[in-house]
Amino acid sequence: MLAESPAPAKEPATDPPAADNAKCRQIVDGARRVFLAHGFEGASMNDIAKEAGVSKGTLYVYFENKERLFAAIVDEERSSHVERIFEFDYNSPDVEGTLLELSAAITAFICQPRIISAMRAVMGITERMPDIGAHFYNAGPGHSRKQLAKYLDLRVAAGQLAIEDTELAAAQFLEMSHGPLLKPMFFMANNTPPTKERIREVAQSAVRVFMAAYGVKK
Repeated sequence: MLAESPAPAKEPATDPPAADNAKCRQIVDGARRVFLAHGFEGASMNDIAKEAGVSKGTLYVYFENKERLFAAIVDEERSSHVERIFEFDYNSPDVEGTLLELSAAITAFICQPRIISAMRAVMGITERMPDIGAHFYNAGPGHSRKQLAKYLDLRVAAGQLAIEDTELAAAQFLEMSHGPLLKPMFFMANNTPPTKERIREVAQSAVRVFMAAYGVKK
């Protein structure tokens, strides 16, 4: 309930107290289950404390409100999943192969039901709590776009791609990669996650279109 939660800070601090990271993990895991089950609006600090198996007082020692908790979960997803996706060889001259693997990995991650549920929860509160929406975007889609743009910059410098705006090109590629599969699930027109084969097919199509637009003709 919103009465329990003060307005979020502009840049939520999500670092847990160093003395007891195990307790922090217990709280974050409990909060994730509550948010997935009830959404952000439907979750309360009481529910989270109960699910995590801690007192409400202990919960507030670690996180002053559910906005901070939600931000901590978003940051964890980025560090444990999104950043790993971008741990590839940025000097690889195999542009098509690199983009293909990147496209498939991002789409497989983002089309998970729990990720889509989190996106819906954020969309439902962003108008009233823009800081949460901005934090989610910067940690997820915005981070992915910037990381891909870095790789594209290197391939442009190597003479393999001809792109004037690499951040725009990165956004276009990511949208082609997951848009056709994510949007039907997001709007509940389709509740079945795509198969690995379908993800690969869409990724291959995205790479073909991207290279046709930006690849240097030999």
